[in-house]
Amino acid sequence: MPQTFYVTQDEEILSIVGKLRSSELLESVFVVPKRALVLQSIVNLRMLFREAEKAGKRVVIVTSDENGRRLAEKAGIETRPYSEDAVREPEPVIRELPVEEMPEHHAGPPADSIGSSAFYATPEESLPYPRPEVEEALAPTGQRIRVRNSSPVRLPSLNSVRSAAPIPTVETHVPHDPPRSDVPSYEPVERFGVPDARVPDGRLSRVFSSSGTSESPIAPNVPERPKRPARERKPSRNEPDTRIEGKGGILFPFFVTISILFLLGTGAFILLPKADIVVTPNSVSQDLEMEFGGTTDSSFSGDNTVPVRIIEKEGDVTVTGTASGSSTGNGSKATGKILIYNAYGPDAQQLVATTRFQGTDGKIFRLTKGVTVPGSSVKNGQSAPGVVEADVVADEVGSTYDIGPSDFSIPGFAGGSKAGKIYGKSTSSMTGGSSVGSGGSSAVSASDLERVKKDALEQFRRSFADSLGQQIASNERYIQDTFEISVIGNPSVPAVGSLASTFEYKATYHGKAFVFSEDELRARAAAILRKSLMIGDPYVTKDVAFRYEGGTADFKALTIHFKAGVSAVFVASVDSVSLRNDFLGKNSDEIKQALTKHPEVRDVEIDLSPKGLTFSVPKDPKRVSVTVSEP
Repeated sequence: MPQTFYVTQDEEILSIVGKLRSSELLESVFVVPKRALVLQSIVNLRMLFREAEKAGKRVVIVTSDENGRRLAEKAGIETRPYSEDAVREPEPVIRELPVEEMPEHHAGPPADSIGSSAFYATPEESLPYPRPEVEEALAPTGQRIRVRNSSPVRLPSLNSVRSAAPIPTVETHVPHDPPRSDVPSYEPVERFGVPDARVPDGRLSRVFSSSGTSESPIAPNVPERPKRPARERKPSRNEPDTRIEGKGGILFPFFVTISILFLLGTGAFILLPKADIVVTPNSVSQDLEMEFGGTTDSSFSGDNTVPVRIIEKEGDVTVTGTASGSSTGNGSKATGKILIYNAYGPDAQQLVATTRFQGTDGKIFRLTKGVTVPGSSVKNGQSAPGVVEADVVADEVGSTYDIGPSDFSIPGFAGGSKAGKIYGKSTSSMTGGSSVGSGGSSAVSASDLERVKKDALEQFRRSFADSLGQQIASNERYIQDTFEISVIGNPSVPAVGSLASTFEYKATYHGKAFVFSEDELRARAAAILRKSLMIGDPYVTKDVAFRYEGGTADFKALTIHFKAGVSAVFVASVDSVSLRNDFLGKNSDEIKQALTKHPEVRDVEIDLSPKGLTFSVPKDPKRVSVTVSEP
């Protein structure tokens, strides 16, 4: 007889397996509605099939869900289409034979045969079955099985057995249940000379009601044998006493209970369904070439105009150049070395290239490159001038400049405080002067001067930009192409045609630059792009980047104009709480329907756990997490 269970639409597989295990019958019929949770996964159906195989039971699924039936049959489970007959449980067939048709020995053994060999019949003689007429009458109803008593009843006396009323034989016919063939035989037991009669198993058939309970009609007035009260067993002298006494015996059950509760809580937390939802919002990007302006007038405002401020700086730049020209004529200039002394004071003195030194005979020699003369110092209580060695070249060609060691003064300091305090001396002769020859000496050309001017200007521009980076705030920017740089005074530069292999260019510069806030520029650019893209408030500005492409500055009008390439990204804002509430308790189809209310969402990924045991988002919001990812 099968047992029928009705499954709800959202019932979990663990609950259905529990019903299967709790059934005492060998066949279980599960009536499942359409689109039930258990019919959505072949993993669940295979789990049910394996549990039935382990328990040695048969499982049948009755449903009107065609897809679910095909999935169950694929898992190995028998299915039936839903109908009233399919879910109706068959009633047991109980048939009672007339008393007069039963053999006489059912009424008990004859009185005259007690104690004789006729009383002990063989199992074949004592059993009235099989009877051909009974089998033919019951054959159409199904297989016949005989239910035997596994615990034979001991009769109190032979007289009560003889006087007992005839026992009707009841046969129960249940379809698809094979008959049992392992019928035990019973032998009489004689105690103290009195035979202890045991009624054969075939006589003690049980009467089964439709509810499945069993009752035994044999000897209802037989008193139960009194049981001797169990004595408390005391340990022997050599056996250790294993009883637990004291506080440890009291606390042990408490700790066991706490451990079990902890394990149950941990298992429930792990097995309870959870959902991790990752949401990708919609985004819009735009690249555009834009023009911007800036002004120091704070009262002026515009969509593409930002406020600016001016930073100024002055600085000296010295550049050493190499002469690439040559002097006219066929002679050569004498060259040599001199020692330059500084007795003017403790401060070092700088002398540029081409500085003139005049000997005692009036001959002029020039420095080939700039030098720094150390200041004077005090040694042993006396002042000692600083000294440095430098290369010099004669001012003119000719052998007359090949002079011996001599003292030199600086004509440029004549009449000043440094006259006589900064001077030179040569310790060796000047050589190399000639009036005839194939070539002249090196000289400064016009192209040499232009080159050192550009180098000096670029050097100041880099220095100015470095100083701006240290003065402005982290969100402020400048455009180097809009710098205004001018020369203050007259730079120190040799004349074109001056005889020297190297020379120095020294000038003082003044720089100006406009500085503006890039955060302010970003806000203006985002507002312009929002208008062009026609996006509303749900979109927030994710990022705005600039590529500056030069501009012009008017420091008299205090304005600046420049161009920039703008790259902007706008991302839709997602209300994760509202989205989570709309997803609670829904499956994939219902989630797709709920997404129609959230146009700001581009993509949704849902990770359900435990794997294969749930196919919808839990209803408890504490078991659902929502994460908004980067677009």
